Parts: sequence; structure tokens; C-alpha cells
Amino acid sequence: MSTVKYILIIIATLTIMVSCKKSDLNNAFIKPKRVYDLAVEGGFNTFQRNQYIKLTKPSLNPDSAPLAISKASVIVNDGKSDIVFKESPASSGIYLGLSTNDPNYNGAYKLTIKYNNKTYTAVDTLRQVINIIDDFLPLSTKNTADLKIAGNIPKHTFGYLNANKWFISYSDIPIWNPAKFDQTKYYSYTHVLGSPNSLYPLNNLKRGFVLGKEDFIYIYKISLSEGYAKYLYSVFMETDWSGLFSGVSENATGNISGNVQGYFSAVDVDMRRYRAKELQ
Repeated sequence: MSTVKYILIIIATLTIMVSCKKSDLNNAFIKPKRVYDLAVEGGFNTFQRNQYIKLTKPSLNPDSAPLAISKASVIVNDGKSDIVFKESPASSGIYLGLSTNDPNYNGAYKLTIKYNNKTYTAVDTLRQVINIIDDFLPLSTKNTADLKIAGNIPKHTFGYLNANKWFISYSDIPIWNPAKFDQTKYYSYTHVLGSPNSLYPLNNLKRGFVLGKEDFIYIYKISLSEGYAKYLYSVFMETDWSGLFSGVSENATGNISGNVQGYFSAVDVDMRRYRAKELQ
């Protein structure tokens, strides 16, 4: 076989292989391995009486948004009585309930969803949050040359005694509102577990701020049950900490029965307001 013919055969073979790979990638979006009935966001919180849960139909295409799920029955039992949720506003997929009992610390909160002739349930434990302590805030600050306060908030901090979710608000960052499901980008996390090994390198995820010394900053500390903390850690193993040698991403398993994506949570919240100069 001539050299030219041999080279042409190699090129043709590589072209077929590349085409197959592209086809496989396209089919991965067209035919997902698992199609969920619905996705659940939110849960119970002690910060306010209003409680919010969002139900959506997950998108099957990266270019389309999830669809709101309406006309579902959503109930949360707090150990004493049922909290009945109603969709508000209509066709939003966001369900609102009103809590009237005291927090059931270390007790179970049970979610029941009935939709499309199916029933889905989940249980989470309400762990009492340890109040915010000035010496253990997950951020760093320094003075600037123009007498302002510059700060950095890492998305992930490891080696804490308790796992918590934090929301830090200032100037153009809105205050925490459990009804706003688009605020997840502002959360930061403290983990009991250590940082991932070398197969999961940490990305330098953080946000910075510059404030006047008298400007206010609001810090919310949100408790996580053991199950919720493990769920979030497994999610970050496939998102924030994925590396070159990571496995193929898999959907983390939440606490909701049936073919459902997400995690129903019961959280306790502590909030403190500081002036920026007090964080020095």
C-alpha cells in the first residue's frame, strides 16, 4: 500500500470517529438518560412565617428554561399540624404556605406533593443554627488606600464544626428572601468535611466587595441537616470541584421519593447586621 493511500485511510477513519463523537454528544441532549417528573426547590425556614416551595418540570434542552408546575397539592407537616401551600402567583410554580407553630427543633418536617396522579414525599430534620460568632465569619477584609473596606467571600470554606449555608448582603446585593429562588448565586458554604482530593481541584470561587466603613452588611447563617449537607457536598463534587480526571457527572440523589430532582430542606436562620468597619 502506498504511503499516500495509507494516510488517506487514516484521515477517513479519524473523520468517522469525530463525527460519531459529535453525534453522540448531540444525542445526549436530545435523549437524556433520565427524565424527571418534577424538580423541587425550597422548603421550611424559621426566619419568617411565610414558606415557599417551587415546583418545575426540568428542561430537556440546554437552551430552554424549566416549566412551572401548577395545580399540585403541596403540604408540609411540622410535627404538630399541616401547612397547606397554595400556588401564588398563579401559574408561577411557586407555592406559599403560612407557618403558625414554633420551630420543631431536631424534629422531622415532612413534605407531601400530589401531582399528575402521583404522590411524592420527603423528610428533613430541623437543626438549630448556632448563632453567628464574630471570630468565625467566612470572609476576609482589609483597609484600602482610600479608607474603605475591601472584602472577599469564598464560596467554600472547609473544616468548620458545623455545616452551614451563608448569605451575605450589602449595597447592590439584595437581602435574603426565601421567596427569591434566583439568589442561589450569592450563597456561600462552610463544610465539616475537608476539601476534595487532587482529582477534584478547587476552583477559586469567590466574590469581592468594597464598602465605606459606615456601610451596612447583613450576614445570614442558615443551618443544614446532616442529609442536606451531604447532598450539597455531592452536588459540588460534580460542579464546583470537577476536574480533568473527574468521572462523568451524575445527578446527586436528594431526599424526595419517586422520580424527582432536588432536596426538600428544613432550615433555621440567624441574621446579624454589621457596619463594614466592624469586620476588621
